[in-house]
Amino acid sequence: MKKYVLSVVAILASAAVHAQFLPDQLAVLRVGDGVVSLHLKQAPVFVDQFDPGRFNAAPTFTVPIPTNGPDTLFFNSHAATEGILTRSADRRLLALAGYGGVNLLEKPGTPSLLDIQRGFGTVDAAGTVHTYLYQPHDPSEKANARGVATDGTNNFWGCGNAGGTLYYNPTNGKGTLQFEPFQNSRAAKIINQILYISLNGPDGTAIDEPAGIYRFVDKAGNALPLPRQADATIDLVVPVTAPYTKNVGFDMNPDKTIAYMSDTMAGVQKYVKSGLVWKLAYNFAIPQTIPAAENHATGCFGLVVDFGGAAPVIYATTTEGYGGTVNSNRVVRIVDTNATAAVTTIAQCTSTNMAFRGIDFTPEAGTVPPANPPK
Repeated sequence: MKKYVLSVVAILASAAVHAQFLPDQLAVLRVGDGVVSLHLKQAPVFVDQFDPGRFNAAPTFTVPIPTNGPDTLFFNSHAATEGILTRSADRRLLALAGYGGVNLLEKPGTPSLLDIQRGFGTVDAAGTVHTYLYQPHDPSEKANARGVATDGTNNFWGCGNAGGTLYYNPTNGKGTLQFEPFQNSRAAKIINQILYISLNGPDGTAIDEPAGIYRFVDKAGNALPLPRQADATIDLVVPVTAPYTKNVGFDMNPDKTIAYMSDTMAGVQKYVKSGLVWKLAYNFAIPQTIPAAENHATGCFGLVVDFGGAAPVIYATTTEGYGGTVNSNRVVRIVDTNATAAVTTIAQCTSTNMAFRGIDFTPEAGTVPPANPPK
């Protein structure tokens, strides 16, 4: 068996100047170390910390996800749908999804097609990584693990394709519970102790539902804030307005009157609720830094919003790249004062063998109570 020695390029390795995550910073899921080709479809994974208020020449703290051993976890570095990152409802953990149980590149190729287990990983404020393998490979399905949300107490809700929208608790011995209404989901996030899932245009067409942000309800229409039952069904919360149907990441304010979505081709869309109706306010297009003829895409993938100030501040990862894949892309900030707000780059990937994917805020140390109870 071949052995692969993987390392982070020097500029990134030397940038880890803190011993743990700092509060109120950005955590960005990065695939690639600048050495291993993303076209191999397996690459080392890192969580980088960035200062949200300035341009970062390098991360201020980096956690490498293990590439060997029991906590190995990686995802398809070439896939346009994998690599969502979320922070737990209690704000103590970051969570990501992928493949594990084997060393990186031990079984070369597209991981969703190989006999490799699906798994979730968590990272705490000290940078400690734990991996939970929940599902073996099913040769009859190309099942991609895209992302996961968690309450921080061993409850996980995954998103993905081929029945990848599921609930899992590694301590109850019951395996996974798949939510049948979602055969194919893009992102999952717990907001105000309620689980939301995004569905894009092609996903919606497959199940005859519109694209948008959904929550779970029972068959009587009663809310299931954090669903754990097989007969849970879905309820559309924020519908997408065409042409912005390549939506992935999302966030919503606590009052549930403002929502943002990322679109991989268009940028970031703002939706506002007036009465009982959600309407598109405007789209933020992303200025490009790669020549159009060579560029992969012109929108955004991961997204998180700071609603704490006078104007919401949007943070997103872009989807540009060379060679038909996301790479050499950026983390951008938009202070949403109006439809013409500037798009500012705060971090830039330094190699075609690196890509920023998911994004959220950094985990906090200690026990953090939920922001609000379920509604």
